[in-house]
Amino acid sequence: MLSCLKLPLTFDVEGLEADLNLIASDEWVRHFNDRYYEGEWSGVALRAVDGASNTIYPDPTKAESYADTPLLSRCGSIQRALGKLECPVRSARLLKLGAGARIIEHRDHSLSLEDGEIRLHVPITTSPLVDFYLNGERIEMKSGECWYINANLPHKVNNRSDTARVHLVIDCKVNDWLLAVVASTSKSLNNQASQIEPATARPSAPEALNAFCDVVFGDTDLRERLTSVADQGLFIDMVVRLGAERGLSFNSEDVAGKLYENRRIWFEKWV
Repeated sequence: MLSCLKLPLTFDVEGLEADLNLIASDEWVRHFNDRYYEGEWSGVALRAVDGASNTIYPDPTKAESYADTPLLSRCGSIQRALGKLECPVRSARLLKLGAGARIIEHRDHSLSLEDGEIRLHVPITTSPLVDFYLNGERIEMKSGECWYINANLPHKVNNRSDTARVHLVIDCKVNDWLLAVVASTSKSLNNQASQIEPATARPSAPEALNAFCDVVFGDTDLRERLTSVADQGLFIDMVVRLGAERGLSFNSEDVAGKLYENRRIWFEKWV
């Protein structure tokens, strides 16, 4: 099973950025999967069910009703990008992950070569401080590149930068052209592997949180900063932010769970 592949397609980054600037701030729609992210995650539809610009949910049961939205008519560079794909394009969206935001690990459904429908990512604005993990491996996707991502596999994103990350995300039907592109490109997978950082290079969330605790115990100033925060919500937010600044990736649920566990241990020992 192929987890990801950089396809031999490149796009006009400046043109894509110019199209992006044509989207008004009030046209972005908050992402529907609100259980799976923290911070800002929003999108606009360029191809959607019934051509609705505010429908960013790609409904697989209505494949025949996908149509261009009015927003796409503004975006000449995106139209040309989609035109390079010699396969049926179902949905196309711009998805924006705000500065400091994160997408919690999850899986999508029936989005792989084996399923006959795939998801492509074309980064428009991004940063080396954007951590995209697929099946435990970190993938660095650069602006203007085109990547196949097996979205059935667990994946998560952490935007540690101070700018929004925006991808053009395209769902396509697999045809002979697409299969031929993937087959010819797969021969360079050994070269691709050098761009993927092994998961062992970064700790899991529990390991990262334990590492952060070790940092706190060894840093008096940091310990005083944290102990001065009385509000639990603010305390958790600060821990997540300070951890990210030190390259340690965990979320608010991880911190809250650690606090609960520590309280339980204290209660069992002393009460």
